[in-house]
Amino acid sequence: MLHLIMNVSQCSTKRDFRFPPLTVANGISLGGRDGAARTNLLKLFRARGSDNRDKSVESIHDKAPRETVGRETTNRFRMQFQAAAFAALEILGSKEVDRVYCDYHDDFVVRRRVGDAIEYHFFQVKTKGRLNQQWKIDEVFALSKRGKLDTDEFCAAVRNSIAGKLFIHSIEFGEQCREVTILSNVHFQDDVFEVQEHLAAAKSNRPYITRLIDKFGEIFSPGVPISEAQLRAIASKLSLSQASHIGATLEPFADAARNAIWRHSEIDLHRHEVDEIANSLVSLVESKSCEPIKGLSKDKIELVTGVGLDDLLKVLSISTTVYQTLLDGGDARAIKAASILQRHLKEAGASESMIEAASRAKVDWDVWLRTARHTFAEFDLELLLNKIDTKCRAWIASGGRLSDLRTGIKEVLESDLIEAFPQLDLDLLFGGFCASIVRKAAR
Repeated sequence: MLHLIMNVSQCSTKRDFRFPPLTVANGISLGGRDGAARTNLLKLFRARGSDNRDKSVESIHDKAPRETVGRETTNRFRMQFQAAAFAALEILGSKEVDRVYCDYHDDFVVRRRVGDAIEYHFFQVKTKGRLNQQWKIDEVFALSKRGKLDTDEFCAAVRNSIAGKLFIHSIEFGEQCREVTILSNVHFQDDVFEVQEHLAAAKSNRPYITRLIDKFGEIFSPGVPISEAQLRAIASKLSLSQASHIGATLEPFADAARNAIWRHSEIDLHRHEVDEIANSLVSLVESKSCEPIKGLSKDKIELVTGVGLDDLLKVLSISTTVYQTLLDGGDARAIKAASILQRHLKEAGASESMIEAASRAKVDWDVWLRTARHTFAEFDLELLLNKIDTKCRAWIASGGRLSDLRTGIKEVLESDLIEAFPQLDLDLLFGGFCASIVRKAAR
């Protein structure tokens, strides 16, 4: 190399400068006069280097991965979280469902308060990678049409099957177990439904189902006999459900969540809000499912594993205080009213304390209005309500600034009409405006 540099240095001033002969890799010889060949050779080296770099980058994709179970497992957990999150939305509109436990006793459990009693609905979420697949009896019940239940191994397999674990809930929780459900993203074969129906009837014309009926008590309640009536009660709690709102992507869940939120609370969401809320709901369930519970008290486990109304209100960005104020004031649509008030007043620049004050003012107005309908002339009252609605409509149309809202309220307060209602003051009329905001947005 040094010899080459010296030759270049010595010949650099000559117009007829030539490289000395070189021998390169693979035995290729390049004469000193063949400049074109040298250029082509350099291009060849660059191309080979580029090929080698491309191969080094692509080699990880050219080889089959050793396993992809982790990725498939993640998708299945994601669908489990979606299913639990969707079930939790019923809390918004139900007078019975008040809590959903995540990955506690089962994949998720829905709690209902029915009168003075508490009932639980247990769910196992089972999914398959391809939507054209179906669940079979050996997968759900660990049954074989030709197999016998005459060994401990067969009985243990049935007990530990998907349906078997749910039957155990029915036995252990007794009357508190309202229902047990296998929820899946795919359908079940007809044979699976047949086993379910025959078990609930405690009789069958299929020998393999008859063997299960005969062995049911021994398998699921060893040492404690199960009567035919008890078998029917236990088996009849099992349901099989195919859900279209769970999937490998969030889109089916987001669409279903929007409809569920509207159905349970009449809150209509924009598309960007739906996606954000859907992500937040799934993340909420995931956090509730993954939090360690070893060594925790019962009260702490209740908070750590359970999704309640407070959690959902946070996801929907609704103040619990505002909601509770409206609910205690007798508002049958407290969640919707709270959502509307918060959105409009927050956009107007109101603080959280102002929004809470607005909810109290609306409650006071609702109470006053119920009395006023029996106290004042209907004509005067309708004129007042119409004036408030007109000012409220003008306020919303003008951009809904907080300062303009006060101006509109004062204009009503200073009008001749107000003389017919001596009890009305600024705070009470503020509540009237809030009621008008909710009423208009709810239409």
